[in-house]
Amino acid sequence: MEWWSVALMLMLVPWHPRNHGLWLWVLMSCLPEVHPCLLCFGPPIQRARLCRDITGASVNDPRHKKCHEALVEAAKPLASITVGSGQREELRDIIMDAMYFIEDQKDKKPLNKSLQEAVNTIWTKLSLLGKVPACIPPCGFQPAARVFQCATCRFVDCQFALDCPVQDLWTYTDETIVLHCNVPFPIPTGLPITWMFAPNLRTQDMTLFKELKGNPEKPFSLTIEEPALGTIACHLGELSKPIIRKFFYLNVSEGSVEEEKGLQAVFSTVLHWLDDKTPLPHIPTMGLALAVSSMAFVLLLVAIWQCLCVRQTSHRCGYQGSSEDSKSLDSV
Repeated sequence: MEWWSVALMLMLVPWHPRNHGLWLWVLMSCLPEVHPCLLCFGPPIQRARLCRDITGASVNDPRHKKCHEALVEAAKPLASITVGSGQREELRDIIMDAMYFIEDQKDKKPLNKSLQEAVNTIWTKLSLLGKVPACIPPCGFQPAARVFQCATCRFVDCQFALDCPVQDLWTYTDETIVLHCNVPFPIPTGLPITWMFAPNLRTQDMTLFKELKGNPEKPFSLTIEEPALGTIACHLGELSKPIIRKFFYLNVSEGSVEEEKGLQAVFSTVLHWLDDKTPLPHIPTMGLALAVSSMAFVLLLVAIWQCLCVRQTSHRCGYQGSSEDSKSLDSV
């Protein structure tokens, strides 16, 4: 792109905060290899003239090209810069101070040395900024974890849904339960809390809910003395701008909690009685079964052998008796 076309675009697009996106496109077209992080802050005309002011050469001059290449190389590490949404202005001051430092050092130090010093100063100042809270799954808009990405010049939020998964709760009709609308991440103070109920349904469709009366003294909790089947929702934040919505599905049984406690007491008594008894010697069940089976098999073999032996003995005795009788008859 020729230098006159760059100047023409800079003249046709007046600098105004509303034109920031258009200015960014213009400068990325003029300087496609310069990392966008250098294009997020300050008047764009200042960045476009940076190498010209440092070298005093035109765009087609080899010195300007060398300055541009050095600026591209020095800006590569800035791609990973991410700060909290409330730290954007601090990042802007850090970047702008570095650019002013480079311009100020143009007649005092070589360009590469001043660029390296500027980058080192940027990282040193960034290390002093507060740590941004991490995104905590699985749900909710978490404003404290919102970050500004220098690579895209944009704010980025946690990629979670506002609606949390439905939690299943089991209770009885005569049991008093307490639900809580606490969240595991920081939230702004003074947010309104709305409790709602959808009878006989397990749903997250907000059009099916009716508002419940909460406790102004303890807005983050809801006490239910006679639970009914259905879904209870906790809406944190303005109705038009929610922070998070939590859902509790009540599985209500017709039995009594007192009966359940009585059964648990009886069961505990039986277990305690069994524990008090003297334990029998431990015999492995599998080993005992194998021993009994082996003994039965041996006894069966002995019985079969005895039967065969008796039959064979009887047969031999009969045969010998007839022979002797014949012999005695012959002798006679």
